Amino acid sequence: MTSFLKPYLVALLVMGVLDALWLGVLARDFYRQEMGAQMAEQVRWLPAALFYFGYPAALVALALFPAGQPLAHQVARAALVGLVGYGVYDLTNLATLQHWPVRLAVVDTAWGCFASTLAGGAAAWVAQRYS
Repeated sequence: MTSFLKPYLVALLVMGVLDALWLGVLARDFYRQEMGAQMAEQVRWLPAALFYFGYPAALVALALFPAGQPLAHQVARAALVGLVGYGVYDLTNLATLQHWPVRLAVVDTAWGCFASTLAGGAAAWVAQRYS
C-alpha cells in the first residue's frame, strides 16, 4: 500500500498545483474565450473532486505498475495516459458538442499530456527513491 500511497500523493499534489495555475491563472482567459457560454459560472466541486482524486490514482496505477520499470518507461507511460485521457475527453466533446473549438481540444489535450508527464514523472521518481 505504501508503494502506491507516496507516488499517488505526489501525483495528486503536482496535478493539483499545475491545474490550479493553468486553469486559474495562465489559461483562464483562453478557456473562457474558447468555451464562451458553455463554461459554468461556478466550479461544480463534486465532479472536480472526483476527477482530481481519481485521475492521479489512475495515472500512478497505469504508469508506474508493475514496479521496477526504468524511470524513462514510467514517464513515457504517464505521458501516454495523459494523451489518451485528455484526448478522449476532448475528442468526445468535438464529436458531441456543437461549440467545442478544435483549438481548445488541441491545447487542452497537449496540456493534459504535459501535466500528466510531470505528475507521473514526479510520482515515479518518488516511487523509485522512497519505496
